[in-house]
Amino acid sequence: MSAKDIWTAVKNSLKALRKGEFLLRIRADKLYLHILYLFVLAWLTIMVSLKVDKTLTREGQNKAALEQLRIHHAEKEADLVRIQSASATEKRLQEMGSELRLPSQPAYRTGKK
Repeated sequence: MSAKDIWTAVKNSLKALRKGEFLLRIRADKLYLHILYLFVLAWLTIMVSLKVDKTLTREGQNKAALEQLRIHHAEKEADLVRIQSASATEKRLQEMGSELRLPSQPAYRTGKK
């Protein structure tokens, strides 16, 4: 084969590609079912991969939200323990006859800084 024959074959192949006849020229019509099977298999692989990525992303977001809820729960539990402790202290002081009570307003500063 000469360079001219190779160039002609390449040019014909490019024309066939442009016209959509390349698969017919190389007799791929016999392999149509195999090509279709590979296409469906590739499509399914891509779809499953996207679903897995979406699931992993959602799982990461759920883990972050769950951690925030755990922190919130721990803060609420600490507040409850503090309130119970303060009310128990106030109750003991009342039993002892003391005039001390829990503050009803927040603390404030007097004087200059």
